[in-house]
Amino acid sequence: MAKNKNNNEELNLNKYQDANNVSLRNMNIGLWLSEKRHLFTRIVISFLIVISAIFFIYSAYQYFTYFNKDSSNSLMLSNNLLSPRSAIKELKIDAPQFFKNDDKYDLVVKITNENDKFGGNFKACFNLESKEFSCVNSFILPSETKYIYALGKDIKEDITTLSFKANNISWQRIDTHAIPNWNNFMADRLNFYFSEVNFYSLNDVNYSSQGGSGNILEFNANNLSAYSYYDIPLNISLFDGSQLISVNTYQLQNFLSGETRNIKINWPGNYRNVRVEITPDLNILDNSVYLKYQGSKTF
Repeated sequence: MAKNKNNNEELNLNKYQDANNVSLRNMNIGLWLSEKRHLFTRIVISFLIVISAIFFIYSAYQYFTYFNKDSSNSLMLSNNLLSPRSAIKELKIDAPQFFKNDDKYDLVVKITNENDKFGGNFKACFNLESKEFSCVNSFILPSETKYIYALGKDIKEDITTLSFKANNISWQRIDTHAIPNWNNFMADRLNFYFSEVNFYSLNDVNYSSQGGSGNILEFNANNLSAYSYYDIPLNISLFDGSQLISVNTYQLQNFLSGETRNIKINWPGNYRNVRVEITPDLNILDNSVYLKYQGSKTF
């Protein structure tokens, strides 16, 4: 009877004591964790997948931005859309000048781009009586100061109303991934040297034997760059001291790397003791200006 009594007694687990002092509560927690381990594993794996996806998407976006930012090397920008850090300064435009040669006029204006990371393409317009008179597509490189010419114009309007405006400016941001150092990039491509510059009047005694009147400008153009060009417009300015007194242009066509050419230009007018300034007007950001050979690359 005693044996049956003991078997029928209800077990009291609260009195259970393990030899290693592991409580029943701890055993229940361990059992619960063991039963739920697959659920916890799925939760952890899902969390890691979500975190990995977020970082993958972020990295992919950054790589896309890095390799495709300004991939066309041209960006149409408005000052209103730029942050203050990237704000573009407007072109600085001096008052336009004019010079009369016989019955024609040469028009010239000096403009300055004070932006060191942006070049610009625009419509350059000389205006008379507030109306467009002579317009041409032009450009300006970062931090460049240049003259824009309109030569040999027949003008019937009041020339004193001459003004200038740069219309439809599209700014081109320099891609620092493709061009990490703009100054070096520009120096490499505009490495031209003009030597033996000689400006003389055919009216001078020393040249009277050549006959004729007017002037001759003679100089050597040296292409010291590693690049060849289809066409290089040269802007040529005459100065009396610091005063601009006359302008002209010359085209160097198919000018090869390492080539030297002797240039001779007839220049009308009567000038003495002038200083000559020769500047290439070349948009080195435009791949079409480079004379390419089979298998060659520009940048």
